[in-house]
Amino acid sequence: SVYSEIDPLHLPEVLALIGQHHGHAELFVALSSSIMTLFSTVNRKKCIQQQMEYHAAKAAEHRAQLEELGAELEAIEAAEGNAGNDEVEHRSNKSRRKWWWG
Repeated sequence: SVYSEIDPLHLPEVLALIGQHHGHAELFVALSSSIMTLFSTVNRKKCIQQQMEYHAAKAAEHRAQLEELGAELEAIEAAEGNAGNDEVEHRSNKSRRKWWWG
């Protein structure tokens, strides 16, 4: 077939052009003739490795975001704890003044 003579790396572009300029029927014929060539160009091992790298990078990104959120939450909780201590101290100062002047 003519399609077996086309460089497999250019075959997707050729098929796209056939589909655009000659319609679905001709595209189907071209795909049927070249499907094995297309599959032979796919490096499954490399695809899996790329997917693993992608998901590992996403997981690292999510871990970093989780750490940032944890630090922010700790800061909020620490501020709330200090605000509670300030409030108790403020109340005790008022009560001291009340007894001092009272």
